[in-house]
Amino acid sequence: MILEDKKLLLACIGGSIATYNAFRILRAFLDSQHSKWIPIGTVKHLWMYPIKSCKRKEVFSLFCGPLGASFGDYQDREFLVVNGKTGVFITARQQPKMILIESEISDGVLAVSTPDGRSVRVVLADVIAARDVTRATLFDKLQADGLDCGDEVADLISSYLEEPDTRIIYYRPNLFNGRPCKTEQEWWNNPVPKRTDTVRYVDLAPYMITTEGSLKALNEQLERPVTSVTFRGNIVVDQCAAWDEDKWAEIRIGDAHLQCFAPCTRCVLTTVDPVTGEKYADMQPLKKLREFRLAPEGKMREAHGQSPVFGVNAGLAKPGYIHIGQTVYARYKPSAF
Repeated sequence: MILEDKKLLLACIGGSIATYNAFRILRAFLDSQHSKWIPIGTVKHLWMYPIKSCKRKEVFSLFCGPLGASFGDYQDREFLVVNGKTGVFITARQQPKMILIESEISDGVLAVSTPDGRSVRVVLADVIAARDVTRATLFDKLQADGLDCGDEVADLISSYLEEPDTRIIYYRPNLFNGRPCKTEQEWWNNPVPKRTDTVRYVDLAPYMITTEGSLKALNEQLERPVTSVTFRGNIVVDQCAAWDEDKWAEIRIGDAHLQCFAPCTRCVLTTVDPVTGEKYADMQPLKKLREFRLAPEGKMREAHGQSPVFGVNAGLAKPGYIHIGQTVYARYKPSAF
C-alpha cells in the first residue's frame, strides 16, 4: 500500500513537472512572438492638419519627427484658432464648419481659404518678426504660446465662423509650452512606456493611427457608413485585422519607428460630416462606438470614462520618412488593452 502511494506521488510530481515545462515552453514561444516584428498591413493614407480642426492635407509621404508629422513647409497642427480675448482654443467641436477651412503653405506663405471663396495670405516671416505672443488655453486648461498671425486672417476666420475676435496663432518651438504629454499607467492594462513628448497643438500625442479593418467592422454596425476621414488620423493602415491596433506596442514603417502609448478616445468631433461641415443629428458614429468600444472596466475605464476608443496614439522612437504603400510592421503587447 505504501509502495503504491509512493508511485502515485511520483507520478503526480512527474506530471506536474511535465505540465510546468510545457507551460514554460508555450510561454516562451508566445513571448518570442510578441517580441518579433510582424508585417501587419500597408500605409493607405497619410494626412496632415496644418490648422488644428481644419481641413486635412493628403500627402504621399511625410517625415516622422519628435514633434509630429511634417511634409515640406507643412507641420502637423502648427496653427491654432483661439478666442482673441481669452486665448481659449476653438475647434470643430464647437464650430463644425471649421473642418472646411483650407490651408496652403508655400515659400513661407500661409494661404487660408473659406468655402465661400475668400482667401487671405500670411507671410510667416512677418509673423515671426512682429512677435505678437498669445497664450492659448487648451485641454485640461493647459497653456501654450503662439504668434498671432495678424488682423486680416483673423477677420476672415471671425466672419466665416460668425464669432467675433477669433484669431489664428502660430506655434514656435522657442515659446512657452506648458502641455508636454507624459504617459500614465492607467491608459492601458498592458505596461505603458515611460515617455514625455513635446507636442504642438494636437490633443495628446504627436501621432494618431487608425486602421481600415476597424473602420470596416464599425461600418458593419452603422446604417450610414463613415470613412477614415472622420477620425482625423495621421496614418491610416490597410489590410490588417479589425482592432489589431489595440495590441500594438510599437510599429515600424521604413526607417520610422513609433511607440504606441495610449488608445485614442473619441468625442463629438466624430459626428461632424467632413464633407458638409455639419453635425449628424443621430450622433453617429460616436453613439455606436459607445455601445461596444468603451475601455474595459477598472483603471482604464476610470481614466477614459465614456469616451470610446478608435485608433491609437503614438510617439517617436526613431525618425524617418514614410510613404503610402509601405509595409507596416508591429511588435505586439501581451493582450488587447
